[in-house]
Amino acid sequence: NLINTTLNDTLFFRTEFQGGSEYNDIYNLNFYHTFNDEKKSVIGLKKSDISFKGNTWVLNREGNAQNKVIFNSSLDSITIEDVVMNNDKREQIRLRGQLADSTYKDLELQFKLVSLNKITPEVDSLKFSGEVNGVLNVLQKDNVYLPICNLDITDFGINGMNLGFLNIGVVGNRDLTEFDVYTQITENGFEKFKMDGQVINEEPIPRADFVASFSDFDLAPFSPLGEGIITNIRGKLNGSTIVKGDLRNPEMDGLLTLDNAGLAIPYLQVDYDFKNGATVQLDEQTFYFQNVELQDVTMDTRATLDGTIKHNSFEDWRLDLNVDTNNDRFLILNTGFEEEILYYGTGFVNGTGRIYGPTQALTISFDGSTARGSSLKIPISDVASIGDYTFINFIEKDKAQSLEYERTLRDYEGLELRFDLNVTPDAEVEIVIDQKTGSSLKGTGEGLLLIEINTNGKFNMFGDFVVVTGEYNYRFGGVIDKTFSVKPGGSIVWEGEPLEAQLNMEAVYSLNANPSPLLDNAGYTRRIPTDVVVQLTDELERPTIAFNIEFPGTSSIVKSELEYRLQDPTVEERNAFFLLAQGTFVNENTGINQQAVTGNLIQTASGLLNQVLGGSNDKLNLGVSYEQGYLDPNDIQTENRIGVTVSTQISDRVLLNGRFGVPVGGVSETVVAGDVEVQVLLNEEGTLRAKIFNRENEIRQFLAEQVGYTQGVGLSYEVDFNSFRELMKRVFGSKTPPEEEEPESLPEASIMGKDSLIRFRPKTRVPRL
Repeated sequence: NLINTTLNDTLFFRTEFQGGSEYNDIYNLNFYHTFNDEKKSVIGLKKSDISFKGNTWVLNREGNAQNKVIFNSSLDSITIEDVVMNNDKREQIRLRGQLADSTYKDLELQFKLVSLNKITPEVDSLKFSGEVNGVLNVLQKDNVYLPICNLDITDFGINGMNLGFLNIGVVGNRDLTEFDVYTQITENGFEKFKMDGQVINEEPIPRADFVASFSDFDLAPFSPLGEGIITNIRGKLNGSTIVKGDLRNPEMDGLLTLDNAGLAIPYLQVDYDFKNGATVQLDEQTFYFQNVELQDVTMDTRATLDGTIKHNSFEDWRLDLNVDTNNDRFLILNTGFEEEILYYGTGFVNGTGRIYGPTQALTISFDGSTARGSSLKIPISDVASIGDYTFINFIEKDKAQSLEYERTLRDYEGLELRFDLNVTPDAEVEIVIDQKTGSSLKGTGEGLLLIEINTNGKFNMFGDFVVVTGEYNYRFGGVIDKTFSVKPGGSIVWEGEPLEAQLNMEAVYSLNANPSPLLDNAGYTRRIPTDVVVQLTDELERPTIAFNIEFPGTSSIVKSELEYRLQDPTVEERNAFFLLAQGTFVNENTGINQQAVTGNLIQTASGLLNQVLGGSNDKLNLGVSYEQGYLDPNDIQTENRIGVTVSTQISDRVLLNGRFGVPVGGVSETVVAGDVEVQVLLNEEGTLRAKIFNRENEIRQFLAEQVGYTQGVGLSYEVDFNSFRELMKRVFGSKTPPEEEEPESLPEASIMGKDSLIRFRPKTRVPRL
């Protein structure tokens, strides 16, 4: 806008306009034009304001008549008397000078207490601060120029970090073809940075010729150059370099060293230190790193870094770095749980990796194997109402599947991850089914996995994972809190989306339970070993669940009767749930009672006590348990019982293992019931054994109203063979010793009888029959 008016011989005019790349700078200028006594034109500046980078500068704040420019009609004589801009009360910029045709110029620009960030243009990832004082003067007489600049910037800083006192001095030659430049940063009297040289002003491109030196120069202010993908860039820089060539994109040649340096990758929550004295070679626009030792600050794992970092005009930074773990583990992931997160956990790897691409779109790839301490957790967010309920059939499956479910991904930018891993039993994979309750499926295993992740929400997994060890922690509504053991050999197969992985595994929860409610037989008082087997198949997010109840070590008669009673899948699922909730079998008249809650509390408490008693002593292991009694509407009742388990090796030849229970809360507290088994190794190899046992009867003696027992002795001999002919040869043939073979790992079940309550390994490993 341009507004004008005339008063006597003076023209007053006002203009308003916007400028800057984003049109954020606002100009409101008030002028007047008149003639002085010498008939020269006078353009005066009345009180005006300029808004630049969000700061308002007031021109001619005092409204005095000195803020004016005087020129003649031929424009060969121009005088700037005084043009003053103020910001607040302290900061001031003043311009004065004279111009006479093309042979004479004398211009002076003066800065007084001016904030550096208010007068410098926007630079990507760099924000300057400090207080500017000094003078910029250009003097020309005929064809001789004398440009001089001397600026002092106190509290000079970059991105909010104070670097010290900055002095800039520039002196030009007579024809303005060369400028001597001197720049220095000092902190508390110590020189941190110095650059000395020339700028050669020639067409078409000005050239630089500098020598720059660094002494404990702080790198932390330049951390934003990592574009948020690499952060916490830190350390002290020492050394020198030659800077030559295109002033806008110079070539550098030098050698720098890093002390107390490091960087972080926030998306992976890892932070690495560089070994002190790490060297960086500069060649043209490239920084070369050679055999730089990396050390993660959390776990103290180490790797070696090689590669380059390049730039173009100090923009468009690109990385091409290689990492080698040197056949040891190295931390690459250390994230915690957050809402809507795709994955989290701790990742250690052994192998080689590469970090490459522009800083705003980095790619991290890795080829190797998982290492000790790795634990990858994949949460199934907001699906507890489907997953958990399907496990116990509280709602109809079709209804559960009709629920709308949308996985919302956090919005990131700039990082692509590609991990090609050989998964080893050192690593643990955990599927977090419900973060609130803690229900999860986790285990160790073996397999090959390709994991592709980026910060825009991509998360793909390809490959197979075969379980070696694992457990399924199932918790529901304060009623069920049980830990299942996952059978080895189960598998998870990924073909893209992690939650669409195909499951095929079994998990077992073992307990001792009295089957009398199911048998409708109050005379059956013995708790028998019972396994609740959960078969998990199909899609990970919505698996197909099948329950099965097994009775290891139970007599064939009782086992056959129980299997008959459980042949209806509905009855079997109902009993499976009650075994998990209350530790008991049920009939059609039974419901959930207070025992479900107290039973879980007692089980947790006894588990903690057993950890204390068990310790790491292989010679003697103790355990304490509390088994709640049972009473149903049909008056089928069992008593509460405190149990003590003992497993000890009396000597190298004598092994003892057993369980003792004392009924409590009734009239028979003095009765001690339980099983005891003693084994004696009769030869050095442990293949010939004698066994003595005492076991509680499964059926109570009704007339005597007391618990019955069965005792027995036995003799066993074990021999390992691959065929019947080899067996006959070993028993009746020659005594020539066979070729020595690597002894096999001896399962615990072969050491004691199959009904043993606690099993342990003998001191001497022996072949197995």
